[in-house]
Amino acid sequence: MRFSVIIPAYNRENELPKCIESVLGQSYQDFELIVVDNGSTDLTKDIVEKYSIDDSRVKYLWQENSGSPAGSRNTGIKNAKADWVAFLDSDDYWYPSKLEEVSNVVDVISDEYIAISHYEDKEIDGEYATTLEHGKVLSNMPYDELLFNGNSLSTSAMCVKKDKLLDVNLFDTRKDYFAVEDYDLWMKLSKIGKFMYIKKSLGVFSISENNMSGNIELINTNLKILVLNHIDSLDIPNKNKLKQIHSSRIDYYKGRSYQLEGEMKKAIPILIKSILSYPFSIKKYLSLGFAFFGIRR
Repeated sequence: MRFSVIIPAYNRENELPKCIESVLGQSYQDFELIVVDNGSTDLTKDIVEKYSIDDSRVKYLWQENSGSPAGSRNTGIKNAKADWVAFLDSDDYWYPSKLEEVSNVVDVISDEYIAISHYEDKEIDGEYATTLEHGKVLSNMPYDELLFNGNSLSTSAMCVKKDKLLDVNLFDTRKDYFAVEDYDLWMKLSKIGKFMYIKKSLGVFSISENNMSGNIELINTNLKILVLNHIDSLDIPNKNKLKQIHSSRIDYYKGRSYQLEGEMKKAIPILIKSILSYPFSIKKYLSLGFAFFGIRR
């Protein structure tokens, strides 16, 4: 078996069928599918078990709610039997050739490559919005690029060697890393092996208009903690200067997020703080100007 596909799920009775069927409908069929139920209270279990009756490759695992998908993914990884682990979020789905095209890459890459990514199409409320070009400008060992430029990879578009996931101690489940634990994992992996990128959309990142903003405060607070922790781990001089620059960068992200949501009263003071902390970025001034005039762009 080449692939273990891991889907974490929590109360996803409406989204799961399309997600699961996108896996079972793959042109490449040498895989197992592990759905890890993170304590759902809806019909998630019933839905998955119906598929498992018809297809023995579908496996259902239940666990107490861990508060984040990181714990569910870790459970899936520990139970995976294949050499490669492919992640898929329960509200996303793949195109039929996804595993075949990834398998073709596995056939030709050397052992030093430990992760494979690809582009995704982004859908908002079922309508195509844009193509997410994950890894387009990244090198094969992109630790510095990820740390200093931000996360440009996606969980549902990543396939990773199982033994390397174990080597870096899986997803970090600490509360301070909630919603950024995938970003942390990509950085950890990029320090021990090479990444390969397929420059083609092989799946869909799906989002609804109602949940686009998410929890801006929580996500950016945890993002700052993560980035500053990684900078602290570097054996370099001038760490404090780097922490100032990138703390300011993340404040900009937060202010920009509020601006795009139309929450200008929150956006303006955060953008000003970012500029005062590190003023050498034109885009900060542009975003602040837009916010002052109530422009969401």
